[in-house]
Amino acid sequence: MENKIRIDISQAPWIECSENNKLFESKLLFKRISPLYSPSGKEEFLPLEAIVCTKCGKVPKFFYEKAKEIPEELKSTCSFK
Repeated sequence: MENKIRIDISQAPWIECSENNKLFESKLLFKRISPLYSPSGKEEFLPLEAIVCTKCGKVPKFFYEKAKEIPEELKSTCSFK
């Protein structure tokens, strides 16, 4: 018999950055794939999702610590509060 854990989401805290912001947006970054490495033999673009703070417009630390490929100029100093 499988035990299933039930989570009461109403009891979970909201994520808030150090700038007191609770709103984040999903944005896309694109990697250019050379025709030499592309399965199609043509240049391709690979979309990668990033989470962006709506207050500062940059990627918060709690996201880019897990997504190491984020360019330095897009990284924010805000983090979990």
